[in-house]
Amino acid sequence: MEKFNINLIIGTLTTSIVYFLGGWDIALQTLLIVIVLDYLTGICKSIYNKKINSTVGLKGIMKKVGYLIVVTLAVLLDKITGNTGAIRTIVIYFFVANEGISILENWGGMNLPLPKKIFEILEQLRNENDPK
Repeated sequence: MEKFNINLIIGTLTTSIVYFLGGWDIALQTLLIVIVLDYLTGICKSIYNKKINSTVGLKGIMKKVGYLIVVTLAVLLDKITGNTGAIRTIVIYFFVANEGISILENWGGMNLPLPKKIFEILEQLRNENDPK
């Protein structure tokens, strides 16, 4: 019975979070994947450069939670402006591009070769979806 309660709580919490983030689509999946990859490459870069700092890691986590808060805000704005999903999509693409660039910067910070074309594509994606 206890396992059922834990599963119920986790399922309810996960469903609620996904609802507030606008649904479990490829855009949200991509954002969550690049968030995790950025954090992992940041840890690798810190280890490589022997500059491990828990405060920097915590700030990184807070920034990524902030991204999800802004996505939630975009979902709410979409709902009051016609529910097209356009605002959420633009915000997610912008954050995906930022995280992608950060992944490449972390990669380069370990003196590993960088695929220039991917960097150019991410810069273009970020600039095209900059919600200024």
